Amino acid sequence: MPSVSLPWIVGPIPILATIWSAYVTTEALVYRRAMSGERFVAGFLFPLGLIALVLLMFLKRYDLPVLVMVGQFATALCFAGIFVLEKHRHGGPLFPTAETTIGDLTWTIYFMAVVYLIYFILVFTFPISEACTISKCYALELLLGRKEYGFSVLYSLSFVGSAMLALIILIFFQITARVKSHD
Repeated sequence: MPSVSLPWIVGPIPILATIWSAYVTTEALVYRRAMSGERFVAGFLFPLGLIALVLLMFLKRYDLPVLVMVGQFATALCFAGIFVLEKHRHGGPLFPTAETTIGDLTWTIYFMAVVYLIYFILVFTFPISEACTISKCYALELLLGRKEYGFSVLYSLSFVGSAMLALIILIFFQITARVKSHD
């Protein structure tokens, strides 16, 4: 059974980031604030922390790569939903009109998909939980959580993968919005 001594199962960085992002996201939705960099980051960190905590409960029953993949997709979809909801509640356009064409956006989606696929292959080819065994990793365990319980692995791998997936989803939304506006 885990004790109160450090490092905790869930480190202070994910706890503080999730609490801060919950406050900022709720405030933006309630008071109809415009999307800013702070609200953009908070909209991403809020579902990341919550989904990683929920997946921690299922870590003993399911394989870690499956949970990381589910966490990445769930975080990316929740972030896209928060992004669209904040933009809709504020009343502004979903995506600013830029000089990029649909072809440029399509190539960007292909590039991001290839980068995500390479990341996915690299992460799941090599053992994830034994990736860091030297004493420098103790600092990461203090910040993110204990490695043997798996939360730090879930949080960090979901962070990188879901950021790439969220970009792919938002670019896809932008392409569909432009195609609909041309019809």
